[in-house]
Amino acid sequence: MPLALFDLDNTLLDREQAFALWTRHFLEVHGLGEYAALTIERADADGYNPREQFFAQLRTELGIRVSIDHLLADYRVEYPAKYTAQPEVIVAVRSLRAQGFKVGVVTNGPPSQWAKFEAAGIKDEFDAVCISSVIGARKPERAIFEEAARLCAHPLSGWMVGDSPEADVGGGAGVGLRTIWMSRGRQWGFPDFSPEFTVGSIPDAAAIILRLG
Repeated sequence: MPLALFDLDNTLLDREQAFALWTRHFLEVHGLGEYAALTIERADADGYNPREQFFAQLRTELGIRVSIDHLLADYRVEYPAKYTAQPEVIVAVRSLRAQGFKVGVVTNGPPSQWAKFEAAGIKDEFDAVCISSVIGARKPERAIFEEAARLCAHPLSGWMVGDSPEADVGGGAGVGLRTIWMSRGRQWGFPDFSPEFTVGSIPDAAAIILRLG
């Protein structure tokens, strides 16, 4: 059976939900009103704004006097703890492994990504977990996909599932993997390349992989 590789945030786990819970925590800790939630959401940029820049922006726009280092330290503890896994996602991953697939996670981010696995109770559900800051390579670079295949003791062939057009679809296709895009209600906007399939959930993605092998 081929590999089945997955992105983590907003693919296997619901980052939007976790970030909303963290935002609530942040507002309470810093005595901010609901108005600040929109500022936080805008500065977050769906998680793509580097956290140092994110907190520098919040300090400026919201008048927060706490240091960036302190804000980062709290974030790295509180934010990952907000993650949970939907039961149907765990069932889908287990269905792939039960059919002989090697299942791995390929995610960009800091070492604290591990804390999300712990909080969601899914650290033992995968044959390999590759975190960019630990591996020393980021999606869409080939090296991080190769490391996932190595940890799975399997050739680099199979599937990549994720929500990022560039990192997951472009990166996966670039190393010869078939690709499934988690659309999250968005329209595809890249005319030069496209995913082989578009889905709205991990069970839907797993069903395609199981059907096509």
